Amino acid sequence: MLTFFIQIWYSLYKIMDYLDPQKKKQKKIRLMLMYALLGIAIAIATVVMVYLVNGYTVDKETGEVVQNSLLYLDSKPESAEIYLNGEKQRGRTDARLVIPEGNYSVEMRRSGYRNWSREILLEGGSLRRLTYARLVPERLDTEIGLNLPVAPTMISQSNDKRWLLMAFTDSPLKMRVVDLERPQLQLVELQLPLDLLTSKAAGTWEAVEWADDNKTILARYTTSEGSEYVLVNRENGTLARNVQAIFPSTTFKRVELRARKNDQLYLFDGKSVLRGNIGNAQVELVQDDVIDFEPYGDDVFLFVTSKDTSEGMVWAYLRRGTDSYKLRELKKSDQYLMDISKLGNALVMGVGSVVENRVIVYNDPINALKKNDFSNLPVPTTVMKADKPEELAISADSSVIIVRGESTLSSHEFEADRSYSFKLNGTADKDSRLRWMDGQHFTVSINNVQWMSDFDGSNQYELVESSPALGASADKDFDFLFTYLEPESAGGPYRMMRTFMRTPEDR
Repeated sequence: MLTFFIQIWYSLYKIMDYLDPQKKKQKKIRLMLMYALLGIAIAIATVVMVYLVNGYTVDKETGEVVQNSLLYLDSKPESAEIYLNGEKQRGRTDARLVIPEGNYSVEMRRSGYRNWSREILLEGGSLRRLTYARLVPERLDTEIGLNLPVAPTMISQSNDKRWLLMAFTDSPLKMRVVDLERPQLQLVELQLPLDLLTSKAAGTWEAVEWADDNKTILARYTTSEGSEYVLVNRENGTLARNVQAIFPSTTFKRVELRARKNDQLYLFDGKSVLRGNIGNAQVELVQDDVIDFEPYGDDVFLFVTSKDTSEGMVWAYLRRGTDSYKLRELKKSDQYLMDISKLGNALVMGVGSVVENRVIVYNDPINALKKNDFSNLPVPTTVMKADKPEELAISADSSVIIVRGESTLSSHEFEADRSYSFKLNGTADKDSRLRWMDGQHFTVSINNVQWMSDFDGSNQYELVESSPALGASADKDFDFLFTYLEPESAGGPYRMMRTFMRTPEDR
């Protein structure tokens, strides 16, 4: 009963307390204050979360607010130690690091290999990938891979990196094939038909391009009388065909594969680009008023024309299907530099005249034109400068374009939209050509020695001796580098050397 009266008394007290205006006002003030503090707390938490999501943190040493970046690191061989500004990091490659924005000296080390390093600027909130580091052994072990009958005049590697096709001076109709995946390398003879070539004069072979079947190669045989183009099947030499014999009534000076197909060609007579179908031996006109052209894929190519230009100038065009797009007016020259490829869904390319000492680079110019209502010319992605440019080449994975001049090189990284200019550790040999080993590394000959460099000029490594004209080849995993040397003594064999690109512990 006592409990009952207490409950009644407490209820009446609460009612009277609620009816008291002063207490009611104080309670309302406390409630509003609580809501205000809660709102402030939520706002602060939201701001903190936004900053955290965008990578902002407080520097423990300076107390300043800095924005973090994400850095991905990988190397070949894998499991390399990582150093940032000289400090060893936890873990090894493959690694993902969240670090504050700023300048960094990145280094990767692995026992038995030369260190790989790179200076980078990380912008706040950015993502950077350094996943292409190629570690080179401190000591390179080289052995004789094959003894060759005589000095090769042509060595060409298939697109899948497995096959080498060689031509020699001893017989123009006898080539040799090497399978780089065999533990013991061997030369397999490839006898071409005796009536394949119309010219009886001595000449030399030059590879034009491999088809995507990795069996067919388009090659050019050049003599004092002119050039002949031949389709060679590395599996069966008797299937080799002279392009002129396929299209006997068509005159042409140059032949290119169309879309890397073994039955589709582009024929160029010096002023018109023709499309040739080997299956039905039909030829049709694609583009006239052409000075030079560079094809890519199916019905896509760059071309230079003097039509509708001012004196001493030419126009560079991009053609896709039946549509042509003006790119740039260039100074007239005896040589034009052009290369084109595809990165994802975007066409990437470079065009230039050697007398201008530069190359104009474009990334997806057709899409850029569609978005620009104020100009009928696409805005270049960048301009690469090089003194007396000699070569222009897009890397194997289309991520980088590079132009090589007499003493300087310039490159552009498409996805990162970064450009670089650098010099080699010496002057490239006259007969040397820049050869992409993969998407980020190339080799070039300096004083008869092969050098390898990253696409931006960093990490230039001296490798091994080789003929400048023949250069170097690597297998698809870059476990071996193949180079070519003169005989050790008079009367000895010409040698194909094999260099191990991994230490004995990693083989």
